[in-house]
Amino acid sequence: MCVCLCSPGREFSLLQNLTAALTNDDAHYVIRLANGLFLQQGVTFNPEFLHLMKKYFGANVETVDFNESAAVAEHINSWVENHTESKILELLSAEDFSSITRLTLVNAIYFRGSWKNQFRPENTRTFSFSKDDGSEIQTLMMYQQGDFYYGEFSDGSQEAGGVYQVLEMPYEGEDMSMMIVLPRQEVPLASLEPIIKAPLLEEWANNVKRQKVEVYLPRFKVEQRIDLRSTLQELGIKDIFSNNADLSAMTDGKDLFIGKAVQRAYLEVTEEGTEAAVGSGMIALTRTLVLYPQVMADHPFFFVIRNRRTGSILFMGRVMTPEVIESNDHDFDLM
Repeated sequence: MCVCLCSPGREFSLLQNLTAALTNDDAHYVIRLANGLFLQQGVTFNPEFLHLMKKYFGANVETVDFNESAAVAEHINSWVENHTESKILELLSAEDFSSITRLTLVNAIYFRGSWKNQFRPENTRTFSFSKDDGSEIQTLMMYQQGDFYYGEFSDGSQEAGGVYQVLEMPYEGEDMSMMIVLPRQEVPLASLEPIIKAPLLEEWANNVKRQKVEVYLPRFKVEQRIDLRSTLQELGIKDIFSNNADLSAMTDGKDLFIGKAVQRAYLEVTEEGTEAAVGSGMIALTRTLVLYPQVMADHPFFFVIRNRRTGSILFMGRVMTPEVIESNDHDFDLM
């Protein structure tokens, strides 16, 4: 997360990401939360504001000269890179700063976890993945049969997909998990999006049951840079983006407003686990008897990485297109 505060006369956007404090007492996984506060040298900031940033957010406070925009961008990007195991690169550019920039707040979050039950690489095969537009791609599909938290739920509306599957796969230590939400193959993922709310996620987590499940999950990687100005404005956060903003708690003056907000996310899921900074051919397989529930993620699905003890959500996203395998890649058999 990055938030830049500027004097009036410039467009701006804001990313405000309230992340609950997550701890890792048993070292089964790695979570790093880091906040950096970069202040324009020569500008006086409210000491109480700086104190609160250090106390409650553990913010590292530095003074820089935003007039040297290229140097500042390089410095902040290096800071983010160091706190995300080099997974989040080039968060900001020199164009994000100018002589009117007064403050930049950066939040970096990094997660790495190994599945409690890892997928065996020799079981990974190339399968077809059906996209919502009806086209198909070839992707690497991981497979395992194991004990997971599983449930089937209905929203009572055929328009929203009727029955859908929820699978929760814990990482080592079982404090953290990835939740997969999979609608029926013929149902576009967008039709399920309106019902995905925090209370519903909690309801799913409380009602899935541990049982043996067959899991087919594609390898996937998510890398995205987002400007959240329009999104936050749609949520009603508007004044802070205009000359009506009152940020006097930061400085004595009232001429500040939010000038820039960007987020870059990285997440990769493999046989071993997850590192983050987010096909129809299988149906042709012959089966005489299905003994256990089967989760076949060969079409778009939601995923949530959460702390199972606190309910805190670390990452949430959707997979519309996993890793694409070229037709001349013969490292894996085609099923």
